[in-house]
Formats: sequence, C-alpha cells, structure tokens
Amino acid sequence: MSHDDSTKERLQKILARAGYGSRRACEELIVEGRVTVNDQIVSVLGVRADPLRDVITVDGERLSLPKSAYWILHKREGVAFTDTEGDDAFKELIPGEQGRLFSVGRLDRGSRGLMVITNDGRVANVLTHPRYKVPKVYKLVVGGSLGKEAASNIERALFYAFNGGKFEPLRITERSAARSEVWITVYAGLPPALRDIFYKYGHPLKAITRERIGVIELSDLPAGAVRKLRGDETRIMLSYVEDAETGKTDYENEPVSPSRFPREATGFKRKKIGARTTSHGGQKKTSARVHSRRPGDRSQGDGKPRGDRPPRRDGQKRSPPGTRPPRRDRGPRRG
Repeated sequence: MSHDDSTKERLQKILARAGYGSRRACEELIVEGRVTVNDQIVSVLGVRADPLRDVITVDGERLSLPKSAYWILHKREGVAFTDTEGDDAFKELIPGEQGRLFSVGRLDRGSRGLMVITNDGRVANVLTHPRYKVPKVYKLVVGGSLGKEAASNIERALFYAFNGGKFEPLRITERSAARSEVWITVYAGLPPALRDIFYKYGHPLKAITRERIGVIELSDLPAGAVRKLRGDETRIMLSYVEDAETGKTDYENEPVSPSRFPREATGFKRKKIGARTTSHGGQKKTSARVHSRRPGDRSQGDGKPRGDRPPRRDGQKRSPPGTRPPRRDRGPRRG
C-alpha cells in the first residue's frame, strides 16, 4: 500500500463499487476483520487502497472490480423494476459480466422515461441522493386546461407531500381544453401522492416521463431501448458528479419556498402541544387530591367550609352510617 495516493480510494468505497453492499455494510466487513489488502488484515476504517494494483480480498476471495461503465435506458410504461427483480432485469438488458448494477432512480409501473444504469455505486449514489442537488426533470401530461390558480393549489399540496424535498415551480408549456403539458424539476423522488394531488384539483395525470437527470438527457432514445454512454458523454457526466460530490453544484432555479404558502392561506392551525385535558390535570390527579384529604375533613379544594347540608324534604334526619337501606336492584349493567 505504498502507491501514489492520487490513485487510491477508501477501502469501503472500493468494496461498495465491487458489489459487496452499501458503504456502511462494507465498513462492517472491514471492522469485522474480513478484508485484507496485500495479505494484511484491515480492521480499521480510513485505509486507502488502489483497486488496480493492490490485492484486496474479502473472506479469502480476491476482489474483482469490473471497469466502470454507464448506460441509459428508456423505460416503457407498464414495466417495473422492483428492488427484488431489478438486478436480474438489468442483467438481461446489459449482456456480459458487469458486476453489480445500480439504477439511478426507480420509476413506477405507470411512469416512463430516463433511467441510468451503472456498475459504479459512487456515481449512482451522487446522482440519486437529494443532498447533492442533482435535478430530475419530468414532463407531465394532464387532462384539461391547467390554470394559474389550480397550478398554485397543486404546488401547495406538493410542498407538503414532498415533506421537505426540494422542487421548482411548475412550468406549463402547452395548454388546451383537452390537455396540458407541465414540466417539474425535483431534487428528490416524486411523492407517491402525485397522481392523487392532480386528480383532486380536476387534472388527472395521463403520462409521466422523466426527461433528464443532471446532465444526462433522454433525447431521442426509443422506448424500451438501452445504450452505453459514449466517451465524451461519460467525461461530462463524471465531471458533473465530481462537482456535485464536492458541493460545487447548486439548484438550477430557486425551489418552491414555504413563504409562498402562509398558514393563514391554508386554513391550517397548529395543534396545541400536550394532552387535551383541563388544567387540573385529569382523572388521576383529581383522584389523588380526593384521597389526600383527612378523614372528617369537609372542606372544599379552596379551603372554605362546605356548610351544613340542607334537611331532607321529608324533614327526617340522615340515617346513621351502616343503617342505610339497600339499593333497589336495577338488574345487570349494560356493557
């Protein structure tokens, strides 16, 4: 492990790129002492290695790191790549031994458009994670003519549906009585309630197409087709990923701000913190006050005497303790 440091990477990054799991899972492999570099057991984090020159093994098996490669796929509507079936589906689309394949953003069965597939886990993570501020641009086709007021209401609902995720204001590029074309740029995954929100405001979604991820565009790739990125495209993408990873990129446009949706306009009132009880503290505290009184103490909570009880209506005095007649049987209590 004495090569030039410029060619070295952190060991957990190399393992993650080779398909041994997430970076955190690879850190556990290292801490457990299951990884060796040049016949030396590594059990501490922070060790760097050159995957092309150093001999790295996991559980005695030498690490084989395939050359990084990148593909784009135009996913058709009606096809789904789930977490359990995605790896097998990608291997069918991309022939050869490529190692573990990662996708940048999954699209549900009803959506279509651009997907990036790669065996480089680092690039997939940067293009996917919201903290790197990589834009994902979608074209939405909705029913009816989407007006300014409806668009504002949809943006307000999306703001709460994203739950802190950043997105830019809607851009309406085409509008007719039958349909409207709307573009939205997001920096996180689309919320599951997207279709419900548009439907609620009278503009059901007819199509969702992802057109761009960062600097990678769908362009004229036919539906269902997959192709490998060219050399110039790869260089541009890797330069962009490097800038995003080092914090040199920012939002392309100002995201939707909460200041646009004051609480007075939404009719939302913040719920008071705490239990919905009186200031006296509820049943338990009231019971405690009752049982804390001394025997024979007839005073009220404010310390004032209760005074003499009024006589009975028949003029008779109260029965002495223990001589009161039994209560009339009223039958079993209702459950």
